Amino acid sequence: MSKRYADHLFESLPAIYRAEGGDGFTYRFLSLFAEALEEAEDLVYGYDILMNPDKSHLDFLPWLASWVALELDENWPVEKQRELIRSAIELYRWRGTIKGIETFVEIYTGFKPVIIEPFNAGWRVGVDAVLGVNTRIHDPVADVHCFCVIVTSNDELTEQQKQKVMAIVEIQKPAHTKVISYGWYAEFWWLGVKSTVGVDMRVGS
Repeated sequence: MSKRYADHLFESLPAIYRAEGGDGFTYRFLSLFAEALEEAEDLVYGYDILMNPDKSHLDFLPWLASWVALELDENWPVEKQRELIRSAIELYRWRGTIKGIETFVEIYTGFKPVIIEPFNAGWRVGVDAVLGVNTRIHDPVADVHCFCVIVTSNDELTEQQKQKVMAIVEIQKPAHTKVISYGWYAEFWWLGVKSTVGVDMRVGS
């Protein structure tokens, strides 16, 4: 029996229950299970840290991810694994939407992609032709279930990173949709190569 822990339990009681002191019935009663309680407390000590994706031990992250039905990729940087677990519930709310795909890819790459639905990208002169908002040039696409993904970054993405982004999009997109193209570009633009008005090119002073 841990005398110290029994004292801790006893001293935690209201004064009326401690009137008989250490020789009374209350103290002797607490002493009966003080050791078991102390062992239980040792097991749960720091449990709040383990449940925190920002502070939990690295080895504990896969189990923590399983609580929100996630399977972590061990090749991901640890900080991105933590961010994914932290954002899981919010991501489920937006799964299958443009926002959900953009957010998931942004967690992995650090850059928010642009999702373009060519079918809805057209404009009507004098009705809804706002430069940089709904005026884009695309090849005609009749299938309303198609979309394009453009990922911009300061550095060139590796082939492995590109494959991971494509895998994320395939998992997050609705099953009946398909990606007709991916664009991998640096943050700046090149005239004649990558200059989609309103997507990666802005008109400014």
